[in-house]
Amino acid sequence: MGAIVGAMYAQNPDAADAAERFRDFLRNVDYDALGLQYIVPEGEEPALLQRFARTIARRIYYSTMGSRSSILKPRVLRKALAKLLDKGSVKDARIPFCAVAADLNTGKALRLRDGNMRKAVLRSALIPGYLPPESDGPRLITDGGVVEPVPVDSALAMGADVVIAVSVDPSGMAPMEEASMISIMRRCDLIRGMYIAREQASKADVAIHPDLEQYHWSEFLEFDKFLEAGVKETEKRIGDIRRAIRKKHWFWRFLS
Repeated sequence: MGAIVGAMYAQNPDAADAAERFRDFLRNVDYDALGLQYIVPEGEEPALLQRFARTIARRIYYSTMGSRSSILKPRVLRKALAKLLDKGSVKDARIPFCAVAADLNTGKALRLRDGNMRKAVLRSALIPGYLPPESDGPRLITDGGVVEPVPVDSALAMGADVVIAVSVDPSGMAPMEEASMISIMRRCDLIRGMYIAREQASKADVAIHPDLEQYHWSEFLEFDKFLEAGVKETEKRIGDIRRAIRKKHWFWRFLS
């Protein structure tokens, strides 16, 4: 989502317009057809019989899905990007833009700074397991969040003087209620991602952490609540942002 929102703003630097364009997309999309209802975690089911049925369903699900590369089809994301992004190349953007992806064959970050904008953003948003990776010669490309969930290094590599990062990793985690094999694996992956995100965010001049713990990332219909949380947290950090900009600008003026 960082690449999608970043690309929208880079093409047209108007936050209100980007927000309205996303709202319009959500109003007109067949939300159930996206398949996101299979991603959002289910509520607790205390009844023993319900838990047993859920366990059996999970075993069938994982046995049939294990050989597939993804749950969703990439055409779902392509259709969304066609609505949210204008045609053109990355270099056509009014603000310098970079989409970060990951190469599954080398484990390295890929900084996509040229070529078709929609294609670059698509590659940056291929969430592992949910959307299949894309082959490109010797590279097998997937979501940039695998290597740079908060791409501060990429922003610095592009020559940014001041980096204001946004990280939506959870600040805490609820105790595990069911220590099954799958839940343990998911929890370990979550912990690893949190540590990587925090390490990368620490390199930014200012890191903003909106409070989104009560939501799952795929609950796009809660978009306005996500936006409100981001605005609220950013307003708290306006002083820090201004100080970071003044400090860096003074430093560069001194050197010149």
